[in-house]
This record gives sequence, structure tokens and C-alpha cells, in this order.
Amino acid sequence: MTVGQCEEAGVTRKHQRRLLDCGTWTRVTTGVLDTSAVDPRQHRNDVRRLRSVWTGLLAYPGSVAVGACALMLLGVRGLPRDLTPEVALPGGQAGRPRDGIQVRQYTFDLAPVVVTRRRMAAVEWAFAQALPDLPRFHAVAALDSARNQGLIDDAGLARVRGLLWRRRSSTRCRSFLDDVDGRAESPPETFARLQCQDAGIGPDDLQRNLYDDGRFLGRGDLLWYLGDGRWLVVEMDSAQFYTGDAALRHDTSRQNGLVGRGGLVLLRYYADQLWPPGAVTGEITYFLRKHGWAPGRALPSMSGDHDIVAPTERSWGRDVVVGRPGLSRPRSLPAATPRTPRSMRRWSG
Repeated sequence: MTVGQCEEAGVTRKHQRRLLDCGTWTRVTTGVLDTSAVDPRQHRNDVRRLRSVWTGLLAYPGSVAVGACALMLLGVRGLPRDLTPEVALPGGQAGRPRDGIQVRQYTFDLAPVVVTRRRMAAVEWAFAQALPDLPRFHAVAALDSARNQGLIDDAGLARVRGLLWRRRSSTRCRSFLDDVDGRAESPPETFARLQCQDAGIGPDDLQRNLYDDGRFLGRGDLLWYLGDGRWLVVEMDSAQFYTGDAALRHDTSRQNGLVGRGGLVLLRYYADQLWPPGAVTGEITYFLRKHGWAPGRALPSMSGDHDIVAPTERSWGRDVVVGRPGLSRPRSLPAATPRTPRSMRRWSG
């Protein structure tokens, strides 16, 4: 909050100083105070990002959020946890940066939009500004998120590509656009897909519905077709990225039909298992080789039923469901007590 907003709420300057002296509040920058009030419904990483966004907007009255800060306000997911406060002043005015806040000079029209009474660059401009400074995985995850939510369409992506022309790192940034797939429903799905692509085992399909004799079983995040109606399905537990539990409940319930079905090799991972890269792709590679996967195999029709051809057993480790009984553990995988995501314990039997 600004000092003025605190006074409007009835907190006098004297009371503000008292709260600052005792450490209940902190001074972020000149005229901006952190009251430590947090919406319990928001994820801690979102709280951290929004602190950065609002620091810039409150420190420079009348400013426009740009770059990754604008994307955050627009609802784009997949951004890094730590954002640099970044704003632009109307009409391309110059502003003196302070306390880590970047003030950009844009003399052209940013086509700003208004959200919660604050202005921010339109999504195409925001991506063109943010992509040069984003790591590849976060850049593609943010683009996937915007595409999945309908915040940007193919024409918008083409406009971003044009806006990047002759900008810093433009060639690198345009390669991010080539990797966009709006079917990804969470940042961990994008991270996993990119890691698999880099390892030479890119998935055959994403977000595919699976059926057994016409009955819907569930939807897989990343899928590899093993032939003869068999699939390897990778599910990403996205609890770390969701604000609230509504999306997580949907993510969990849609997977339940997949558990315990034959003809499926079901691997579940937590988002933090993706780092450092290599561990998850190593396991996926093992199972793909074990079950005879080959790239480029023709996929069954989306409307067709997928026959379940083999019994399934619950296995060890990361909630692995294996389509063949008696499958030996790979040497690289340690024996472990089965660890079911907390959100799935009520469903697992």
C-alpha cells in the first residue's frame, strides 16, 4: 500500500511509523509499505510475484505494468517465481529507477488494458517485452498458458513474432514461439514436454482422452503410443502451481479412471522432480524401451475406443502403474515407499 492509501484507511503517519519500528510493516521503497497482509487463497509463489508487480505500480503513480509484470496481472502462469518490478510512464516519459524497480521508456502505443483499476501492456506487447529476459522453459510455459486460457490466439502469436523483429535476442525468442502448444494445462506439463523433446523422446500426444469399450477412463497429460492399444501416460501433479484447490480437484478426478486399467503404463511425477533435468526423462526412456515404443507410430483415432489388452498392477515409487505383471525395477530407480499425492489419497484404494 502507499502511504496515502494507509491514511485514507485511517492509519495515521504516527501509527505507520510505530508499525514500521516494531517490524510489523516494512518499507519497500519511498512511499510504499508492505503490510504483510496476504490472501490465503493465493499460492505463495503468486503472492511473491504480485508483490513485485504492485511495488512498481504503487511506486510510480500513473504508470503502466509492462513485460512479465503485465503478464502476471493478465493471469498468465508459468512465470519465474521472482519478477523484477517493471513499469513504463505515460508518453514515454523518463523515470529514475530505484530500489530494483525498472522504468522502461516506450514511446509507442502499448495498447494498454485495465485490470483491477490498473493499466498494463496488452498481452502481445507484454510478451514481446518479457521474452528476451525469460529462461526458455518459463517463456514457453507462459506462452502455453496464455494460449490455453484464450488470452492470445494464433494471430496474436504472429504479432508477437513481428514485434520481436530486430529486438535483443530476437532469434532465440522466436524459437520459443515454435515450441508453443496450448493444450498444456499447467506449467509442469510444459516443462516435462520440453525436457522430453530435448532428450529425443517427445510425446506422441498431449491431453488425450482414453476410453475402454466406449467408457471414458480419463485424460492423460503426456502420452506415448506403444502399439496394440497400449499407452504410456505421464501425469504431472501440479499442486505447487495452483491457487486454491478447484483446479487441482479437476486435475485429480479426471485421472482416477486411468488408475488400475490394463494396457497402460501410468507414471506420476511431482513438479519438483523435474529438476535437475534428466531424472524424469531417464525413467520415461527406460519404460519406453521396455515396452517397445517407436517414434512416428500412427495413433488411434481420437474418437475410437482403445482396447485394454493387459492386466495392470500398482507398483512402487512414484505411483507407477505398469501394464505387465512382474516388471523388474530399473537399477537406476531406488526402491521407495509408495508416495501418493495428498490430493489423491482419498481416491486411491
